[in-house]
Amino acid sequence: MRALITGSQGFVGRYLIREMQTHKWDLSAFDLLPPAADVLNYFRGDIQDKFAVKNAVRQSVPDVCIHLSGMAFVPDSWSNAEKLFSVNVIGTLNLLEAFRQYAPGAKILVISSAEVYGEHFPGRFVREQDALAPANHYAVSKAAADQTALLYARQYGMRVMTARPSNHIGPGQSPQFAVASFAEQLASMATGGSSRPIKVGNLENTRNFTDVRDVVKAYRLLIEKGKPGEAYNIASVREVTLRFILETLCNLAGVRPKVEIDQKRFRPDEPRPILDTTKITADTGWKPGIDLETTLRDIMAEVRFRVQDSM
Repeated sequence: MRALITGSQGFVGRYLIREMQTHKWDLSAFDLLPPAADVLNYFRGDIQDKFAVKNAVRQSVPDVCIHLSGMAFVPDSWSNAEKLFSVNVIGTLNLLEAFRQYAPGAKILVISSAEVYGEHFPGRFVREQDALAPANHYAVSKAAADQTALLYARQYGMRVMTARPSNHIGPGQSPQFAVASFAEQLASMATGGSSRPIKVGNLENTRNFTDVRDVVKAYRLLIEKGKPGEAYNIASVREVTLRFILETLCNLAGVRPKVEIDQKRFRPDEPRPILDTTKITADTGWKPGIDLETTLRDIMAEVRFRVQDSM
């Protein structure tokens, strides 16, 4: 079976390539950068370029596609909204049109986000049929792509699904994200590279963190067993504060730095919906398998090795 992965060189894409190769999929990759691992075909291109996207689909003729291409850092959504919508919405439209023309029978998983639900479900589990209420530009762009994908399933009978994952973390994530930023700063302190206070945002914010390795397993199972025309939540079973994350990483690093609030990183308390994952478990058998402490230990080990290697 042939699979096309867009955004193959992003944080999640690199893990997804390994997951799919482990399960013997023949892979094609679409990205601005070449893949680090061997894939059957590599197509260099920008998801905003509809001709490049069409060329990749026409030449690879995939049986399935997992669409990861997109802008993913929420704070950037306020400063670069035009590009955000072009990449996340027009890029998804380009992909869907390319498949409608050249591979209409392929199964497609468009990666959305739990951000599409917004903040209006405090204290209760949110199911896929609940109304979307995006609360920032990033969430609006993801909701538009999500709903466009499901529209193509209804309007054209295409085998399209969407996945709505919670925050996912793991070794190799960019330090622009909170958990990776904490780990990077603490690793530098632990190796003697810095004695400055650690800079943080709002440590009282609560998040649901899922290991990226569990997330890509969910994507593979959805492309193998998920039902076209459906949306699927993906999340772990645990809600924690960023303070808990920082304290756990401090213990792993063996340092106790002074904490300094960085207003550029500070985001007000944002009640997040708790995702109900009954549907993905029922349809695919997926459940998260990696506990949070293991994820944080692996993140710190990878960052520590990288920091030491650079000294």
